[in-house]
Amino acid sequence: MSAFFSTFVANEPDEDGDIGFDTELTVTNESETPVYQVQYKIWYRDPEGATFEEGDNSYDDVFLAQGDSHTISPWGRVNQRDLSGDAITVTGQVKLARRDFCVLGEIEIPGPGSSTRLTTNVSFDWFSGPITLLVTRSEPDSDGDFNLEFKALIENQSSQYLKVVNLKGQLVDSEGVEIANDETEREVPPQTAVYYSSSFYNAKAGQLEGAKGIFSLKALVPVASFEASETTQIGEE
Repeated sequence: MSAFFSTFVANEPDEDGDIGFDTELTVTNESETPVYQVQYKIWYRDPEGATFEEGDNSYDDVFLAQGDSHTISPWGRVNQRDLSGDAITVTGQVKLARRDFCVLGEIEIPGPGSSTRLTTNVSFDWFSGPITLLVTRSEPDSDGDFNLEFKALIENQSSQYLKVVNLKGQLVDSEGVEIANDETEREVPPQTAVYYSSSFYNAKAGQLEGAKGIFSLKALVPVASFEASETTQIGEE
């Protein structure tokens, strides 16, 4: 089994009637692809199907080679007034996500009050085609400094929901030393395009002589999905 609750204990209620849970959900990467993130959602319910506690959509950034396991320890509790008996069931939905990454390329920084474009063809199973990045340099402000903007439209052509699609920009000087960097992370639903826009602020004119921008794209793509459940009694070890 690729996901199971290795621990699920519902403790005795405290003086306020609150019952805390000790929960551990263990997942194993049985795919041939390395995993870089475990995405999960946990909820608790009674035997009549009433749900009384739901965990946030959450994730653990963790590297799992084939056969590696990882244990999630979500937090949860319920007040005994919400229960119809002593039985409590926990359910977890888990997705294991691989990493897709490519360098979109590098481009010289344009002159004051102008823009330039970088177009790169990428090939992922969730998107295949050109991505055009627009890089714009402002006129100098009162201190002689410049702002740089970079913008792109990222499309998810697949039927999968992508929780993490990250566009990163690095501004480096003429010697290749980083001046600034910025990462913009978005969720991109299936069959949807999302607009990305970010900036480098207050760059000095001298820094931008011979400078360039280097841009990359990263996505975390689900490769496996699991659901696991376990039932316990209050106070049962």
